[in-house]
Amino acid sequence: MKKNRSPILYKKRIKHLISDVRHCLPGMLLCAVFLSAMTAAAGKVCPTRLLLGIPCPGCGLTRAAVLLLKGDIHGSLLYNPFLLPLLAGGLLFLYEHYVLERKARLFSVYIAVCIFLMVVFYIIRMKYWFPDRPPMIYEPQNLLHLLFTVLQSPGSL
Repeated sequence: MKKNRSPILYKKRIKHLISDVRHCLPGMLLCAVFLSAMTAAAGKVCPTRLLLGIPCPGCGLTRAAVLLLKGDIHGSLLYNPFLLPLLAGGLLFLYEHYVLERKARLFSVYIAVCIFLMVVFYIIRMKYWFPDRPPMIYEPQNLLHLLFTVLQSPGSL
């Protein structure tokens, strides 16, 4: 037996999607401003790298996305192999939330597993790649290092 898929249901889903985008828009704009300001001021996007000089578990995601958009899947996977699973998670969320019209429980579990695996992969990359192999390089011009340099210099206080 086929479900009745009337245009009214599609309009309802579209209205729901537009409403959700309106609610997310301020946060998305704030993120865009933050990323633009970080890039303009410090030349870096990652707050962890800016403050501590070390990469974070998400390090390489931006470069992986750029390479994926250029069609370089291999290069994208080398920078951060979790971009594709995270994008698949986004599609899972859209399907669960807008097509099945339910709370995204499966998506929540999927993302939790992805984050756990990202942290495990981060630890492995830190052990074998840090500090010489991109994207796991040490950034010596970080704020913590500059603070210690200022505090250790004679007559700084």
